[in-house]
Amino acid sequence: MATELVGEPIAIAKAFSPGHITGFFEVPHDTSCFHFLHKGSKGAGFSINRGIATTAYIYESAKPEYQIWINGIKSRSAEVSKWVIEEYLRLADRPYFISAHHDVEIPIGFGLGSSGAAALSLSYTLNQALDIGLSRTEAAQIAHHAEIVCNTGLGTVIAEFAGGFEMRTSVGAPGMGSVSKINLDKNYKALVLCLAPILTKSFLTNRINEIDGLGGIMLSKLLESRSLDDFLKMSHRFAEMLNLTEGRCKGPIAALRTRGIESSVALFGQTVFTIVSHDKVAEAASALREFAGTPIICDIDMAGARML
Repeated sequence: MATELVGEPIAIAKAFSPGHITGFFEVPHDTSCFHFLHKGSKGAGFSINRGIATTAYIYESAKPEYQIWINGIKSRSAEVSKWVIEEYLRLADRPYFISAHHDVEIPIGFGLGSSGAAALSLSYTLNQALDIGLSRTEAAQIAHHAEIVCNTGLGTVIAEFAGGFEMRTSVGAPGMGSVSKINLDKNYKALVLCLAPILTKSFLTNRINEIDGLGGIMLSKLLESRSLDDFLKMSHRFAEMLNLTEGRCKGPIAALRTRGIESSVALFGQTVFTIVSHDKVAEAASALREFAGTPIICDIDMAGARML
């Protein structure tokens, strides 16, 4: 959209959503005909304190228009963000020009929940900047809807909405699905090595049936044990079933395992991850530094998406 911005913005708002890593999941077969609020996945994963901060600038306009910027570069392909903006322009009381700026601090396409984080942080900012009056949960439901429509995620938004080390125990958008958090000492760190991207849309479309039932069985076990070690072992098994532990991920996983550290692959990306206590961070980081890729050492984000 090529409109030149004139004058000062009439409103500005900013929000942050953490990134998220899914270890394993299940998509119930009986939800295909459901309303978007009741679609999604069950599973387990954790939010990280690296993510996406989004700032929305609102301008007076004769017709509804928008621009999307990602790390200072104008984007024409941000499908999920486009959907969210167009939904808010429909809800607004009059036309506006929206300039949405995503400050992205996680690699896109590597299984770190970037599309969900973009949708969620953008929805929060637009709800406030346009004074739409939705609750935090209702704004998050719009982000979930965007991911469902664009086929870029199933349970990421509700996980990033909740934050922490979480189990998604029933499917659906925030306010509909259920989340149970597992307490994790602040002493723990997440270590991530991003090796290569995978297109989530393609994976969800073509390979979802390969994991039929497995994620649900794992979730039942984790609900009983609530164990980080069990989560990591089951996540590895899940990724192994999809052959994601082969190729570029095989070496880093093996290097960690020789040091007694369990790890797995983020869904979906060629991204190796683990969670370790503080005394193991240096050893795990040393193992991952043996391989080319983008390393990230970060905390678990306990708070979930929020206004800034």
